[in-house]
This record gives sequence, C-alpha cells and structure tokens, in this order.
Amino acid sequence: MQEIIALLAPALVALGFYNHLRRSKLSTRKLFSSYGLFLVLINLCMYLVIIFLLGQEHVEFRDKAFVWYLIGASVFALILPFVVNLVENVVAIEVKKNGKR
Repeated sequence: MQEIIALLAPALVALGFYNHLRRSKLSTRKLFSSYGLFLVLINLCMYLVIIFLLGQEHVEFRDKAFVWYLIGASVFALILPFVVNLVENVVAIEVKKNGKR
C-alpha cells in the first residue's frame, strides 16, 4: 500500500498545481495525459536520484525510505509543473492549412 501512495500521490499534487497554473482550463483528456506525464517524470527523477546520486542498487519503500521518497517526490511535484508550463509556453508548434493551388 505504501508503494502505491508513494508512486501515485505526488503526481496528483503536481497535476493540481499544474491545473492551477493553467487557470483550471484543462480538458479531461489533457488532465489524464498530464497526470501520466507527471507520474512518469516524478518517479523517473526519483529513481535516478536514488540509484545514481545516492548509489543504492534498488528502491525500497520501508520505514524511513518511504518518507524520504515521498519528500523527494513532493519536491519534484512542486518543481515539474513550472518546468512543463514553461516548456509549453516557449515551444509552440503551429499548424497551418495550405491554400489550394
């Protein structure tokens, strides 16, 4: 049960924060895709920090490790919505319809 909470809850926090940044104008489809994006990004960043920076061979969710994972994931959950919003505003793809020839 702790594993599910540690993996899913920070992405929900990030989604709520991202929705607030976008002024609650996200469609249902965009909410689901954004949740999936945050789920993957937050957990990927945490796994990379634990395995490469801390030098552990595997990720555990017992006792203190659960709390530290949740704290780290919460930090990423507060940072990543800003990054995603910034990337969406800077990188824009415009599609124009060609005129008939």
